Order: sequence, then structure tokens, then C-alpha cells
Amino acid sequence: MTSQQVRVTTGSRLHFGLLDTAKPFGGVGVMVDDPITEVVARRADAFQGPAIAANRVLGVAERYRRQFQLDALPACKIEIVRRPPAHTGLGTGTQLAMAVAEAISQLLHPENADQRTASRIADRGRRSAVGIHGYRHGGLIYEDADQAAELNPIRQRLDVPKQWCVAILRPIQETMTISGEVELDQFAKLPATTSEQRDHFRTQITTQLLPAIENSDFDAFSEAVHQYNRDSGLLFESVQNGPYNGVAVSLLVDFLRSNGIKGVGQSSWGPSVFAWFATRDQAQQFVSDQIDQAKVHVLLTHAKNDPRQIESQS
Repeated sequence: MTSQQVRVTTGSRLHFGLLDTAKPFGGVGVMVDDPITEVVARRADAFQGPAIAANRVLGVAERYRRQFQLDALPACKIEIVRRPPAHTGLGTGTQLAMAVAEAISQLLHPENADQRTASRIADRGRRSAVGIHGYRHGGLIYEDADQAAELNPIRQRLDVPKQWCVAILRPIQETMTISGEVELDQFAKLPATTSEQRDHFRTQITTQLLPAIENSDFDAFSEAVHQYNRDSGLLFESVQNGPYNGVAVSLLVDFLRSNGIKGVGQSSWGPSVFAWFATRDQAQQFVSDQIDQAKVHVLLTHAKNDPRQIESQS
């Protein structure tokens, strides 16, 4: 039976850091339940885009048209039901593009709606494939660099203990966001990463970070994720003036660490900061006692170990 509507729901991505400042980069990160991106594609006489993120969605629709050699944009109406703020370090652009691409494909060409096609239509993952793999599979993703691959492959994927809670904190005061041409310019200014640095990062991941998750060792995970994030952040020291992007983020990380929270770092370019807690109760207590929510936006969430959800209606 032909679907009349397809709904795709996905989470967000925390990025713990890259292995390299140049292609094919590599890195590690984890999907989280919130904030949520939710997209609905419905059949229509002609393409109708949403009012928000209109250009991004139009770009996906145009690539879809070229992929399937259509005379016009796909005949569907796209609604963005939920979408987190863009350019906050949570990979929301990738999640939106993948959700739109897959919703259209599942609605109009389900026989060809494979994961590779959706990735090409979304046109994401040029620097990090963590968000694409995370969208498809959930969990923690370690992707290693592969010059020959269209998309960096998964070196290892792990479920993260669901009782662990992560606070995503963002300074409310104005902070610098990095995206688009600004991001390209920042990368162009970075010094080359050495083979010793790349080996150091891989060792941190494989001997500290991943074993801590496999053993459900929260304390070891907290130390490992902070140290890896900080060391990887130092690759960007020349454009960030340190391992973190800007004064507000640096002060927030220092505040959390000085108050006993070990698993702290900056997600991607920020300004989102992650802080891991062994339980949600501990996270709620800390936020209630220590965080001025007039100055810092706080969201409590957990690792998302399942892939995006797709719901079709006839």
C-alpha cells in the first residue's frame, strides 16, 4: 500500500573531537535522545518546503531531484515539527538533512531508500561521519579516517549505559558560532596534525574511552572523555585561543570541573558544553544547586542507543 505520509524522528549528536584537522579527519561522538529533530513528508501535487530552514530543505529536495533524474522537485510537502537551534555544536544540520532526505525517499521511492542514497542526498559528513552513522545506528560512534571511502567507516560502535545522564549546557550570553564559510576559513588556518598526535588520540580512544564504556566504568569514562576532548580541542588552539571556543565556554568548563564534575567538554565548535553524571538524580541535584539558569541554558538527556525512528502512514 502506498504511503501518504512519512515521519522521521531523530536525536542530536555530541562530538567529542576530531583525530585530525584535515581530510579525512576521523573522530568520536555519541547520539543523545534530546534535543529532537522531527520531520514529516506528505504527498502533494508539487514540492512545498517549510517556512523554517527553507534553503537547507530546498537543497535536499534539489539533490533528490538530480539523484532520481526528475523533471521537477519531489512532489511532497515537508513539515519540520521539531528542530533544535542550529550551530550550537549538536549536529542538528546533519540530523535535519538526513531526516528530510530519508522522509522523501521513503515516501516517494521506498524501493531505493537505502542509507547510502539518503547520505548522498543529505550531502553531509564531509568532515565528520559521526552524525550520519549515529543517525543510522545510535550509540557512541568511533569513525576512523579512510582516504578511499566516500564516508569514513565505523571503527567501533557501542551502547552507552542508559543510566548515565548528560547535561547539555549553553551560555545564554552571546557566544561565537562557527559554521559555513567561517568554519572553512577556520580550518584553512589550522596547522597540520602530526602522526604522533593522531596516534595519541587513537590510543586514548581505544585504551581508555571505549573500555570504560564497555565496562560501565563511569569514573574512567568521565576522565577519558574530558581528556580526549581537551587534547583534540588543542588542535584548534590557534583559532579558539585554547582548547575551547571563547571565554564563556572556557569559564563554564572550568566552573563545572572545579565543582567536581569530571566528564566535561565542548561539543564540536560549541557553544554547547556537555557534563556527564552517573545518574539523572545527580544531574538534577547539581543543576538545581549550582547552575544559574538565567545565565546558562540546561537540558538533561541520555545516550540514544537506537537509530532514528521512521513511521509511515497509508
